[in-house]
Amino acid sequence: MSAEPRPDFGEFAEFAETLRGQRVHTARVVRRALRRASSRYPEGFAEELNDVSRAFDGTLSDLDRATEELRAQNEALFSARLELEGSAAVFRDLFELAPCAYVVTDADTAIIYANDAACTLLHRSKNALAGKPLICFVPLEHRSSFRAAVLRSSVNTAVTSWPAVLFPTGAPAEIACRMRVRPATAPGTQQPRALYWNITEESDEDLF
Repeated sequence: MSAEPRPDFGEFAEFAETLRGQRVHTARVVRRALRRASSRYPEGFAEELNDVSRAFDGTLSDLDRATEELRAQNEALFSARLELEGSAAVFRDLFELAPCAYVVTDADTAIIYANDAACTLLHRSKNALAGKPLICFVPLEHRSSFRAAVLRSSVNTAVTSWPAVLFPTGAPAEIACRMRVRPATAPGTQQPRALYWNITEESDEDLF
C-alpha cells in the first residue's frame, strides 16, 4: 500500500521562467545577426532576410503561447494538488478520529494502519502497532478459531462479522469484541491484498 512520489510543481514554473529567459536572449541574438546581415548585404538578400525575420517572429509567437500554456497548466496542477491534499486530510481525519477501532492488516493480520481508537483499544502507540500481527492480542486458547475466521474473511468478497476476544498487555481483563472484516483484492487476482477491520467492544448482552 504505497503511493507514487508526487511531482514537484515548482519545477514546472521554474522551467517556464527559464524558457522565457532563453526566448528573450535568443531573440536578441538573432535580431542582432539579422541587422548585421542587412547592413552588410543591403541588396540582393533583402527578401530572404525578411522571410527569415517573419519566420523567426512566428516561432517566437509559438514559443510565447507554449510558455503561457505551460504556466497555466502549472497553476491548474498546483490548484489540483491543493484540492487533493485537502480531500486527503478530510478522509485521514475521518479514519483517525472515528469512535470505533479501525485497522488495516495484511492477510496474516500484520497491522499496516491503525486509528486512534484502535491504539486505545490495543493499549499501543501507532509505532508499536505497525507490523505487529493483530492475532498477538488474541489469547492463546482463542487463536485457532481466530485464524479460521480470518481465513473465511480472506476468501469472502463481502463484509464478514464474527465475535472474538482480545487481551492486550496491560488490559485489566479480556475484551469481548465484534470483528467486521472486508478484504481488498488486487486487480485480476483472488488473493487479498489487505484486510479492513472494524472492531467494536461488546457486552455480554450484545453477544447473546
